[in-house]
Amino acid sequence: MKKYLLYILPLFLALAAGCSKNSPAPNIDYSTIIPSGNFLGTFTLIHKSSSTGKLDTGRAIITIAFTPSPSNYSVAGDTSKIQAPSHGSYTADGTLISFVDATVTKTTSPNTAKKHLSGSFFYTYDGSNLRIYGSSDTLSFNYQMAKY
Repeated sequence: MKKYLLYILPLFLALAAGCSKNSPAPNIDYSTIIPSGNFLGTFTLIHKSSSTGKLDTGRAIITIAFTPSPSNYSVAGDTSKIQAPSHGSYTADGTLISFVDATVTKTTSPNTAKKHLSGSFFYTYDGSNLRIYGSSDTLSFNYQMAKY
C-alpha cells in the first residue's frame, strides 16, 4: 500500500500545484475594441413592408466622429433622406455599442423617415474598419465605415 502512495502522492501534488496557478490578465488592446476617431462609410437601411413583404433599400454616405473622452459621437454627411444628423454619447464593450442621441426627445417618433443613431447595436471593429448593425421586425440597419 505504501508503494502505491509513493507513486500517487507526487502525482497528486503536481496536479494540485498546476491547478492553483493564477493566469495573468489578458492583454486587451482597447484601440481595436472601442471606436475613436473619424469614420466615413455607407449607412444602409432595409425596410420590409408589413403589408406586401417587399424590401425597400436606402443608402447614404455619412461620417461618424467618435471622441473617446468623454465618449461622444456625431453623425454628419448625407443626412437628407434616411439618416438624421445627430450627436450624443456612446458606450461600447467589444460586442454591443449603445448610443444616446441628444437630438431625440420624448416627442420624437421612432418611425420617422430619417433614422437617428440611437439605441444598442452589434458592432465589429478592427482598428480601421467599423461595422454597426442591427434589426427589428421590419427594419435592418447597417453602417459600414472606415477610419480616415
